[in-house]
Amino acid sequence: MIPQFNKIKTTVAFLIIMLLTTSCEKVIDVDLENASKKYVVEGEVSTHPIIAAQVKLSQTKNFSDDNSFNGVSGAVVTIQENNGVIYNLTETTTGVYSNTSLIGKYGSKYKLNIQINGNSFTSNTIMPNYVNLDTLTVENILFGGENSLTIKPSYNDPIGLGNSYRFIQYRNNKLVKNIFVQNDAISDGRTITRPLINRDSELEVDDSVKVIMQCIDENVYNYWFSLNQAATGNSQTTPANPTSNINGGAIGVFSANTYSEKTIKLK
Repeated sequence: MIPQFNKIKTTVAFLIIMLLTTSCEKVIDVDLENASKKYVVEGEVSTHPIIAAQVKLSQTKNFSDDNSFNGVSGAVVTIQENNGVIYNLTETTTGVYSNTSLIGKYGSKYKLNIQINGNSFTSNTIMPNYVNLDTLTVENILFGGENSLTIKPSYNDPIGLGNSYRFIQYRNNKLVKNIFVQNDAISDGRTITRPLINRDSELEVDDSVKVIMQCIDENVYNYWFSLNQAATGNSQTTPANPTSNINGGAIGVFSANTYSEKTIKLK
């Protein structure tokens, strides 16, 4: 059990490094100490016109290497909308493929296709309906025996189970490298005000905190949730590698998500 657990910890640590720098229930099991290179996909279709459609393609590195983005050039990347229109993504910088014409639409389905060096990676995702991030508040929460300043988003969950959300937090314009996901399993149709628990919280008075809220589909939620569980050791069973909605053996996630943001000054 111990060698497998070490493998899992290595995989999880690498995924967090690569994916936080931003029902295919397939478990990707990668031993980064000894395994050959694996491709890493970070794909997004957003309702935000500046983000639009973007896919980052990279490869794993030795775990002892630096954490810089290891972009891969020369891929053919397309995204097909459920109306049949296919969008080609152009490589704008090394390993980053974009199309500013593809702005996400609520309720639409998107299929990602990547062709690189004889490899084919595909993924499907659905853009949920929009839910607005209404307000941000700050609360002193006792965590780990200490009081920590914690951000609490507030939003109105629509009636009907199955809504999932991801939050991205910036402190003084610097990304907070924690995973924040929520769903409506116990709060369907209610106003949700759950805190964004950061186990390494360093928030202080006078900090400026920006929170981006994304509505995501269930498969994307399962990916981020399982990655967070494995990283924090919260799983009640033997830890497992995070699920992925990428087919073909790559690591990562492809998400069609809405966009809403708020900024708060801590007092």
